Amino acid sequence: MGWMARDPERRWEPERILAGARSVIVVSMIYRTTASVPAGPGLPRISRYAHGRDYHEVVGERLRVLAEELERLAPGTRTRIACDTSPIADKAFAREGGIGWIGKNSCLIHPVDGSFTFLGEIFTDLELPPDPPVRDHCGSCTRCLDACPTDAFPEPYVLDANRCIAYWNIEHRGPFGPGWSEAIGDWLVGCDICQDVCPWNRKAPLTDVPDFQPMPSLVETTLEEWADMGDDEYRARIRGTAVSRVKPSDMRRNAEAVRANQEREIDKDGGED
Repeated sequence: MGWMARDPERRWEPERILAGARSVIVVSMIYRTTASVPAGPGLPRISRYAHGRDYHEVVGERLRVLAEELERLAPGTRTRIACDTSPIADKAFAREGGIGWIGKNSCLIHPVDGSFTFLGEIFTDLELPPDPPVRDHCGSCTRCLDACPTDAFPEPYVLDANRCIAYWNIEHRGPFGPGWSEAIGDWLVGCDICQDVCPWNRKAPLTDVPDFQPMPSLVETTLEEWADMGDDEYRARIRGTAVSRVKPSDMRRNAEAVRANQEREIDKDGGED
């Protein structure tokens, strides 16, 4: 993930995204659905953010409508939209814009909507009054840190990507490093553990966006099918979803690892009866 270290100044300077930018409008959309647990034996876990239609497209479509309306209301205004499509510090902009605070698990947390939210931005040369930031409400809670099975948080508010399950089953290319086949557990794509245990998500609303609902073509595909799927079939299966971030060979790698982990758990449970 060396790309994150390139051109760091651009992440904090809106004018590097849009010349003459005076304001950043930050929006959020809830994507929380029911728990990301396997629907049955031989099925994997896919992080909620990835088991529906690609959020880049869904949020992007709505941002474009909002930007066009802004330009209509203020003729001559220039805008540029972003939704994980530009190298910007989106969580920092969201915090400063009053959407929420950055929690100890490094996720942005809204006091009502929780952390299962997608962020999007409109950069504009229109000067708008800023909203006040939201103060940190994590308090003494460390549930997210304690629940992480790979100790990916060396300290509160700091995520070590090299120890994050979501890095290994999404971003990492090629064979797993030592011990990581077992460490990903039954997570085929991503990981929701640190968000699932967060008290701020306990009463957070579920999404009402149909595009974010689990797609049967993803959540009902067995590990055996993922492991044996050819490149062309795989690309057709995941087209239009955020799973496309995972390369075909890496998905087969993930599926083999998760299948082995599930079989190991079955053997262990059987040995205890």
